[in-house]
Amino acid sequence: MRIALAGNPNCGKTTVFNRLTGSSQTVGNWPGVTVERKTGWCALGKIRAEIVDLPGVYSLAPYSPEERIAGAYLKSGQADFILNIVDAANPVRNLYLTSQLLQLGIPVIVVLNRMDAAEHKGYAYRTERLSQALGVPVVAVTAAKGVGFEELRRICGQEAAAGLQPLAPRLDKDPGLDPEAAEADSRYRWAERVVAQACRRAPAKGCETTLKLDRVLTHRFWGIPLFFAILFLIFYLTFGPLGSLLESAQLLPALCQNANALLTGLGVSQWVRSLLVDGVLSGVGSVASFLPRILLLFALLSLLEDSGYMARVAFLMDAPMRRLGLSGRAFVPLLMGFGCTVPAVLGTRILEKEKDRRLTALILPFFSCSAKMPVYTLFATAFFPNAAAAVILGLYLFGVIMALLSALLFKNTVLSGEPEPFIMELPDYTVPGLRNLWIHVWQRLKDFLIKAGTMLLLASITLWLLQSLTPALAPAADASQSILAALGHWLAPVFSLCGFGSWQAAVALSAGLLAKENVVGALAILYPAGIAGAFTPAAAISFLIFVLLYPPCAGAMSVMRREMGKRRWMLLTVFYQLAAAWYCSAMFYQCTSLISRYFFHQ
Repeated sequence: MRIALAGNPNCGKTTVFNRLTGSSQTVGNWPGVTVERKTGWCALGKIRAEIVDLPGVYSLAPYSPEERIAGAYLKSGQADFILNIVDAANPVRNLYLTSQLLQLGIPVIVVLNRMDAAEHKGYAYRTERLSQALGVPVVAVTAAKGVGFEELRRICGQEAAAGLQPLAPRLDKDPGLDPEAAEADSRYRWAERVVAQACRRAPAKGCETTLKLDRVLTHRFWGIPLFFAILFLIFYLTFGPLGSLLESAQLLPALCQNANALLTGLGVSQWVRSLLVDGVLSGVGSVASFLPRILLLFALLSLLEDSGYMARVAFLMDAPMRRLGLSGRAFVPLLMGFGCTVPAVLGTRILEKEKDRRLTALILPFFSCSAKMPVYTLFATAFFPNAAAAVILGLYLFGVIMALLSALLFKNTVLSGEPEPFIMELPDYTVPGLRNLWIHVWQRLKDFLIKAGTMLLLASITLWLLQSLTPALAPAADASQSILAALGHWLAPVFSLCGFGSWQAAVALSAGLLAKENVVGALAILYPAGIAGAFTPAAAISFLIFVLLYPPCAGAMSVMRREMGKRRWMLLTVFYQLAAAWYCSAMFYQCTSLISRYFFHQ
């Protein structure tokens, strides 16, 4: 049994999917969060059903990538019946899609979601009348709170067994309009008639709240500055007092010391002790020590997203981004880039024009993914403990500036053309649910645990092994005689103008091409006494600039190669980012050194 979930963006479709399947798909309140089909399993009595979460669409007309994906799947006949998720707080617009689904000849169950928001807006539904008007079962739920799902599962089980066919809506087309306009007009008039039969609208209880907030948060002059002020507050909490409570600088050294003592007491050989303590524990543990701050940052950003505020930011950014050759719609994958570049590149599929997709993918790596956060935190807390939040926020903003300048460059050269129009629904402000917040945080924790158990572990063992052996495969008396040092010495001169021309820094950056978390693990192994004495403050910032701007992990580059269509676009991205990283890093360090010599050595 296969059930397709179909509905408009912002209707809560993915939340319904998570409730039915127990899954933890990302939930957002803008188009494009679900770009591909996602599947899960659900027990409906004695029936085990496969649930397919389709992209949110306003209609089945194949104008956008989401509509093509959803329409092709539904028309293929693979789904046994459809769960049509309808936003009860915006019924007429949502029922437009319902009218198309009823004509497919596939059994449909209409799920009235967000009943709490509908009541807040003054809607009062009579589900029996709505069911009669549509000719299909109707279930009222509030997915964010888990209300109504027992009834939904019961009716789904009944319908799966019965296999009832829906009645196609009767559409009265205006002959005075062109065919496309007449089609849309007839569907909206049908939706209005259905709502009038089954719903009454009382005065809203609190709609003014959204309007009052929008007068401030989306103001044409201070809307964007206010957004950056909110971001600074988030970074201050993450890397200031609140983040400090979650992290202990002495925990990892104490853990390594105790582990070494325990292994010594068990009679474990020195070679194995070094592998486990200096390699595995120091490498993986150094990244894990920053995990609480990363989880806190994502929790705070998720609060903004789930509240409906981030959709407003996309609206605010449309005008400045359009001047750079991008529409505000591109803001969605760009913002996803702060989490992980891989889903962000996949998210460019919501952009219809190939030029827009390529341009967005080219600049995406400049948006700092969460894997770079441990590197930023390590250096900021080691060299600038009293200004860590400002340093890290400055890196994020510099990456955004570089992305926008790069967009301007590519817009006027290899990717010229007008951006696609941007139309987006602004959802009502809501109080974020703890369940969705936990899903966001758990996703980051799960990603780290997977990486820690695979890539980070393998990288830490490999680095320790290469540091412990000479090119002749004999035990290295000193790390400077190791295979790793030989490789690093070959690469180090490239970074001499950047201020960190040591073989250790070169090796750490090379390890970061596989996964950015490897940079911290490598530094922990190569600088067991810490990085404080290995970099000057200027060299530390220069190193961070390079990490910010150089190419993303191998996984992200592989996805970029596939999504951009041709290898030359991916190679252009790699070459451009390496050049930008080296140039900006070297310019910063050389200018800082010149200013320092001028003011302090006259």
